[in-house]
Amino acid sequence: MGISPLRYHCPSPLSLEQHSKRHQPSPVDEDDEDSIDVTNEDPSPPSSSQLTPPSSHLTTPTLPSIFEPLGGGGVCPPGGATPPVYLTRHESVYETSARLLFMAVKWAKNLPSFAALPFRDQVILLEESWAELFLLNAIQWSLPLLESPPLFNASEHVATVPNGKASQTAADVRVLNGVLQRFRLVAVDPAEFACLKAVVLFKSETRGLKDSLQVENLQDQAQVMLSQHVRNHHPTQPARFGRLLLMTSQTRNIPAARVQHIFFAKTVANTSMEKLLCDMYKN
Repeated sequence: MGISPLRYHCPSPLSLEQHSKRHQPSPVDEDDEDSIDVTNEDPSPPSSSQLTPPSSHLTTPTLPSIFEPLGGGGVCPPGGATPPVYLTRHESVYETSARLLFMAVKWAKNLPSFAALPFRDQVILLEESWAELFLLNAIQWSLPLLESPPLFNASEHVATVPNGKASQTAADVRVLNGVLQRFRLVAVDPAEFACLKAVVLFKSETRGLKDSLQVENLQDQAQVMLSQHVRNHHPTQPARFGRLLLMTSQTRNIPAARVQHIFFAKTVANTSMEKLLCDMYKN
């Protein structure tokens, strides 16, 4: 299988006062679309004039071409500008959630291996995996924040739901926050997130697929590349590969219908997730 590097980057986080001195990913370099930075380590904290660290501190291992978005970054608009996810403290968790879901759909759409599948298979796979892709995206973008991220703060969600559903919503958000903390403890890097998202996207057991064998092959490749990355970059953690897969499976602890209720009730309204995903995919 051919191997080529892939650029991966994070959008701007919430506000400076909500930042810790945690690591920040590097911006997209439009002159090097075939590379990906898979570490977000930087010893210095962000300032008002420096929201992302210099790329000189980064190492650049490689990822397979099946995970290389068309046009390089995949989620970056022309000119290298990074689309902010957490714009301001005034943006609701629902608006942020919609933005993250759109980015997850665009990430999948820009994978050549995904785009090469029959169109109906693409739609089926997105409908099957959207909740997990969204949660992995939400976890990834929430990791740099020191304080409890709004998306995983029960009080942010309970305040906008009817009393009859508040207790269930709060319980679900606490479960998801627990998953977030496990990802934070393991310090999952961007390359691992890319492989994990490919693992949950390419589910060959999904009913109705026309080319299930190719989907199975792509999922196998994703797991192999994740294993190789862990072995090369975390050689002292032999259990890391299995731990990453187990943590990812925990995103399924909350059914997709409840994920929709928690994060998209105010923005989706009566629109079905299937139609919303289709509209996003065609955008």
